[in-house]
Amino acid sequence: MTSEELIEHAEEAATMVKWELRFYGDGPESDAIDLVIAALRKRLEDPEATMDDVAKSQGTSLDEMRTWWHWNV
Repeated sequence: MTSEELIEHAEEAATMVKWELRFYGDGPESDAIDLVIAALRKRLEDPEATMDDVAKSQGTSLDEMRTWWHWNV
C-alpha cells in the first residue's frame, strides 16, 4: 500500500466515524479526528515530525490549536 492509498483509507475511515457518531460540521470532535489525519500525513512525509510541524502544516501554531479545545497553554 502506498502512502497515498493509506491516507485515502484513513480519510474514508475518519468520514465513516464522523458520520456514524454524528460529528457533523466543524465541531471539536470532528476537528480532532481531522487532526489525526493531518498528523498521519505529516509523519508519512517526515517520520520525525512533531505536533509543532503538524500545526505549521495546518497554517497555525500548537498553542493556537490548544485554544480550540480550551486547553491551557
